[in-house]
Amino acid sequence: MGEATSYDAVEYPASSYPTTHPSHLAALAALHGLAAPDPQTCRVLEIAGGDGINLAAMAAGLPQAHFTSFDLSTAAVERGRRVVAAAGLTNVDIVLGDLLDWADGAEGQYDYIIAHGLYAWVPESVRAAMWRLVARVLAPEGIAFVSYNAQPGGYLRMAVRDMLLHALDGLEGDARMAKAHAVLQAYSTQREGERLTQQALRAVAEPMALKNDGSLFHDELGECYAPQSLVQMASAAGSHGLAFLNDALPKMVTDGLPGEALDDAEVVRAAQASDYEAVTFFHQSLFVREGRAPCRVVDPAAFGHLLASAKLERKSATEFVHEEGPFEIDDAAMADFLGEMAAAWPERLPLARFAGDAEKQAGVLELYQNGLVQLHAAPFPGTTAPGDAPEASALVRAQVALGAPILFSLDMRVVTMPPGPRHFLSLMDGTRSREQLAADWGKSEFDDQVSADDAIAQLAKAGLVLS
Repeated sequence: MGEATSYDAVEYPASSYPTTHPSHLAALAALHGLAAPDPQTCRVLEIAGGDGINLAAMAAGLPQAHFTSFDLSTAAVERGRRVVAAAGLTNVDIVLGDLLDWADGAEGQYDYIIAHGLYAWVPESVRAAMWRLVARVLAPEGIAFVSYNAQPGGYLRMAVRDMLLHALDGLEGDARMAKAHAVLQAYSTQREGERLTQQALRAVAEPMALKNDGSLFHDELGECYAPQSLVQMASAAGSHGLAFLNDALPKMVTDGLPGEALDDAEVVRAAQASDYEAVTFFHQSLFVREGRAPCRVVDPAAFGHLLASAKLERKSATEFVHEEGPFEIDDAAMADFLGEMAAAWPERLPLARFAGDAEKQAGVLELYQNGLVQLHAAPFPGTTAPGDAPEASALVRAQVALGAPILFSLDMRVVTMPPGPRHFLSLMDGTRSREQLAADWGKSEFDDQVSADDAIAQLAKAGLVLS
């Protein structure tokens, strides 16, 4: 431990991953009829969490929960510690650690364990260590999240990677990355009259060409690249007393909820068949302790205590606009509920108010699967009605102070803002009244952009305000 890693040499871009949030994972467990630890007081471990910013984004809104991230990269750990210290977050620890050591020496229990962007990029010995660690420290009702490049889509990515490595042979450093982008850009250009296989590989290369250097260096050009099938993952998990629950990606929710009473092995087999049909490229698989017997038909009781949110704009009685584009709902009651959520965003509304029968519950699940509605087991950690001394998220204020190009909202969304709003956020430290905020804002070069009260309201609507 302590030796330089490739992540010390080339920084991997920091980000937050909303599907890893305990509130989302607990909601998925509830759909299966399973109890899950309270997100507001849980213990979370992220394996190879890099700079730990994913957990810091959670910690900013869950002050009673505790978060631990470890990573082998000294540079990444130090970056994360600087952000956490600047934010004054005392409920998140970012530590230097080797998974091989943690696997056999870790103590205590964690309610939620996250291994994002690790499994398909490390040697088999490290993959085995990850399972040993999860089996060692996962709480009895806990949930483990493991993401990985999946098969069969991984075969196409591997073909492009092989082509790319061949083209880059002998190149290092900046020249290697510049050539990688050039090769991918040229290769991804579609040509007329080509075979379908050629078209497919070029389509796979296209998003690779758009990646920044850090992502491309580690994701496609790393030493290890081992996409996994769901069957392989379930088998590895099973050898450590763990069972497949579902996928954390909303569009794949039927992987674990096929709508019929299948046993765990049958569920995995059916989901694998679906992967072949869909040519799945990526999974965010969830695992629980064996013997928990998750229901494979949605548990109706879950809708009695879950919450939902929707970032939408209502255009008419039936028409809405989502970030993915416009859509229409012909069910008046469903449309009105969506309209309520759109108006309340980012607040979360209780599903018990709407999903009282099987038809409406199926409708909510379909909206969730299509990414139009988000499901939660805990309320929104901020406010849309700030008080007299508004306080922005401590993490956001730290990111502004440190000059971070992107900010993370209290619901873990990536937010980009110009200098004016960023300056106003820095003022919202909870010590200034609205009157004082207006006065200080008036002294800035941005005061002609918007009034202080409007700025507060807009930042709250963006999910950046605690109180």
